[in-house]
Amino acid sequence: MNDIEKTYFNLEDTYLDITKNYLKVDESNVDTALFQHTGVYSFFGAVLAYAKRELDRASNNKDREEAVVREARRSELVASGKKATDRALDAYVKTVSSVQEQENRLEVCTHRYNLAKNIVNSLDHQKDMLVQISANKRAESKLISDNFGS
Repeated sequence: MNDIEKTYFNLEDTYLDITKNYLKVDESNVDTALFQHTGVYSFFGAVLAYAKRELDRASNNKDREEAVVREARRSELVASGKKATDRALDAYVKTVSSVQEQENRLEVCTHRYNLAKNIVNSLDHQKDMLVQISANKRAESKLISDNFGS
């Protein structure tokens, strides 16, 4: 398992640590954050892409399982001479444990995707903040050198 997969599978447990380690910026670490931002953004962008792929897979698996269960039930009803209404089939599909397992997997994947998306969105905000802080520091340095350097 690579670092992207490890991060993805542990997002719920490490989310607070990630935000503290990668998103916290103060006067003492502005320069470090600026230099590391591209790599951190790239890494969490990859985690987000992985999360999206897992979410899509979970959604497809759930849809497929529902279709298989629905068709099997429809065939049973028709074979026994009963009418297979959409409402009856929908209700039945919701009671099948294999479909519920796929739904649960989809919920987990959705949650992890949202966590990864929040991190990437926070990194976007951090970038804007770092650019502004850096510009302010340069302007302050220029002002000081203009006033005291002459």
